[in-house]
Amino acid sequence: MVGIDGGGRADAHDDAPIPQDHQDPPEQVPEGGDLVPETSLPNDLVALMVMHGEAYWEYARLHLGDPDAADALVDDVFADLAANWNLVLRQENAGQFCWGVLRATVDDTPERVVRPSAFTSAAFAFAMADAREAFRALESGIGLFAAIGDLPDRQHDVVVLTYVLGYPVVTAARIMGITKSGVYSLRRDARRRLASALGLDEQSAETAEEQ
Repeated sequence: MVGIDGGGRADAHDDAPIPQDHQDPPEQVPEGGDLVPETSLPNDLVALMVMHGEAYWEYARLHLGDPDAADALVDDVFADLAANWNLVLRQENAGQFCWGVLRATVDDTPERVVRPSAFTSAAFAFAMADAREAFRALESGIGLFAAIGDLPDRQHDVVVLTYVLGYPVVTAARIMGITKSGVYSLRRDARRRLASALGLDEQSAETAEEQ
């Protein structure tokens, strides 16, 4: 589990309020362990769990390839946040900071020894359904998902949330704690990078992004 040490696991880039959309919560945060004894969960953290717990779990599952491991990881993340909530509230952008803790924990998990491998196999299997339709302009089989795995962190997250997991741009922005325009900008840069990596026409990628 990643500890929150005040060093800023999530970098501050775009200012955005704590999200207001609601998602189903993940499994209940376990009692004891990293939680401060006899301390109830902060209301703001409960709201975050309700709004974006499912997205956190889906992101973890996709990268770890194991639903049970994703459950445990997300539980650990929320327990860690609860134990350090005063530190979270001191951040310029609490939503972005919390997402950064989640993605840093995923990156540091032993199941992800080689970054693209678990993501590539899990994402390819998952996206064989409806999600691939939205990314038709850059389809290139399993090579596409390997290329997504090699994107810079925030570009990677935007592509995963909007194209692979199918979240609307405004929801992805709230999950990541950035602005909607920030999501569009990151996704545009990601498409260009993917087009270059896959030897595809960058103009086609830009045209598809505008549609």
